[in-house]
Amino acid sequence: MDATRISDNKRVVLRKAATWKDELPIYHHFAQLPADNRNRLAPLLDIILLPDTDEDAFLVIPFLRVYYDPPFSRTDQAVQCVSQFLEMLQYFHEHNIAHRDFCSLNLMMDASELLPGGHHFAESYCSPDGHYGLAFRDRIEVSPVKYFVIDLGLASQLPNRQSLVTGVFGQDKTVPELSWDIPYDPFLVDIYQFGRVIVEEFVDMYDGLEFLRPLAEMMVREDPQCRPDITKVCEVFAGIVSKLPPTLLEQPVCVMDWEQHKYRYARPPLPDRGFWQCC
Repeated sequence: MDATRISDNKRVVLRKAATWKDELPIYHHFAQLPADNRNRLAPLLDIILLPDTDEDAFLVIPFLRVYYDPPFSRTDQAVQCVSQFLEMLQYFHEHNIAHRDFCSLNLMMDASELLPGGHHFAESYCSPDGHYGLAFRDRIEVSPVKYFVIDLGLASQLPNRQSLVTGVFGQDKTVPELSWDIPYDPFLVDIYQFGRVIVEEFVDMYDGLEFLRPLAEMMVREDPQCRPDITKVCEVFAGIVSKLPPTLLEQPVCVMDWEQHKYRYARPPLPDRGFWQCC
């Protein structure tokens, strides 16, 4: 649920979390580490303990928006987005933490500059009071967007990178190795999950991002042992980006099949002007 922090009148989100899971220990672990720009876990602003149970608590995090709405308008915006999420995944894995649900609805952004008036928590296509449409600024008109990862409810803090787990969890139901009985590598599940995001929500959705397909196809290989680890993924991504001419990075991109994907977005684009606004 959303709320307003009294001290500064900022909107926040209260997320109910099980105290017996790894979520709070992971937040505590990251809090003890030196600052690292790759750490894009949504900040934990406060913890609200519940009076009638010690098994759950409310975690207070910033008010964020799904990463994809409004859509990208240039190639470099999509590249920056993928880069930031890969950095976060690399940071997780370096600390032996597997997210285990590194999927679309857990990938967020700070949209405060894109939507200066804010948006409704439950109806993301409406103004905060739910009465009006939204007025977006184009991503090209604002500072580089900052992306964040949320929801450690399924995450595992493990002894090492060789640790195996069981369980059928997460938004992506196509991960081939998920099992209640046969242990699998959760770090390679993270790779697969974000690879699917790149395939479905970048390469196949936008005209102009085909250069990301070889990377994504590596990440979603059926056999988990044939997938690259996050270090290799980041190396391949950096190599791809380094070969892109500056002129390509500045090229406009657009959603290829608007009718198919319009449910994801608050308002359709104005094709002759390249930005978004309410009706």
